[in-house]
Amino acid sequence: MRIAFLCTSSLDYPSPRGRWLPVAQEFVRAGHTATLHMLHPTWDRLSIRESNEGQVDLRYVSQMHVYGYPGSRRALRPAELLAISFRSALALAASAIRSKAEIIQIAKPQPMNGLAGLLAARILGAPMFVDCDDYEAGANRFGAAWQRRMVQLWEDRLPRAANGVSVNTRFMQQYCEEHGVPAGHIYYVPNGLRAAQFDPPNPTDVQALRAKLGLESHPTLIYFGAISTIAHGVQLLLEAFAIALHQLPHARLLLVGDGDDRPALQAHSLNLGIGHAVIWTGNVAPTATRNYLALAQASCDPVADTPAMAARSPLKIVESLAQGIPVLTGNIGDRRELLGESSGLIVTPGDPAALAAGIVALLNDPNQRNIMAKAARQQAENLRWERIVEPWVRMIEARG
Repeated sequence: MRIAFLCTSSLDYPSPRGRWLPVAQEFVRAGHTATLHMLHPTWDRLSIRESNEGQVDLRYVSQMHVYGYPGSRRALRPAELLAISFRSALALAASAIRSKAEIIQIAKPQPMNGLAGLLAARILGAPMFVDCDDYEAGANRFGAAWQRRMVQLWEDRLPRAANGVSVNTRFMQQYCEEHGVPAGHIYYVPNGLRAAQFDPPNPTDVQALRAKLGLESHPTLIYFGAISTIAHGVQLLLEAFAIALHQLPHARLLLVGDGDDRPALQAHSLNLGIGHAVIWTGNVAPTATRNYLALAQASCDPVADTPAMAARSPLKIVESLAQGIPVLTGNIGDRRELLGESSGLIVTPGDPAALAAGIVALLNDPNQRNIMAKAARQQAENLRWERIVEPWVRMIEARG
């Protein structure tokens, strides 16, 4: 079968790179063909708009709903946003139709790819499937209330029109059921790992990076991902780290990634008096993640007790496990299930003091970290895509 994935972002973003591309590659291994039809944050500047990775065709067809990358992007004016959204929806639909897709797979139930999927499925007479990997209406920053309502409308209603729905958390599974999707149409597939993510980093590169960042004699906690206060608890992490520094004055916090909230959060770290102990790297290439993880004794996924955070299956957790890095996070959503028995430390979500205590406990206890590191690698083996993607493949093959 020819499967068209309709994505509203590019491979520079976590979900296309960490979820839909590896899932598409698993479909190829199962004997199907797959194409990712995507939008790009700077589509007008792209010199190469079509390529192939792991036997999956990649096509950038139009502009995203924002211009530029996190940390330096600009929001579109309402009229501009509507025009680009409509044009990009048509471009996604046209690309799927040209590919003669036999299956339409909508990656996130959002307005642009939702409309594109409905159009393409209708014209091609193809079944349509939806992947709900996030609670976007609760996790994103919107310029106006109507934008949030529009996203909410598509999140609530589009899965009901699908032949099948995949979800990456129990929260989203329950959410879809509560919004009218039959339980038998929902398939749980958490985020997983590709074989390359288990590869050890190059020791020489790690040593050079450690020297460059001045981390030779400092116990280090790493956070990697979006630098955000809405969808990610970076402010919570800074406040917890400020508490932990009283007991671990030589510790360092390594923040890998970027986001629109970075300037405000950098100012917040200075106000907390921890500016000297926080290292902001900005965006790094996905292939460099292993090197940065190797600099740290533990990884942190800071979370509050919110629906948006319960809906996430954090890629930062599974990537840390693959490298044997213990994970510190909050007890919300599927995080305890993702970590398994002893590959990390679970604390009360949204509590800076509890998170700080977890930081101190992990950075102060090398013996416990060694036990967790071994458990982390074992747990990561259970999360290889070739093991966990089977329900998704079965759904497509049975209902397609």
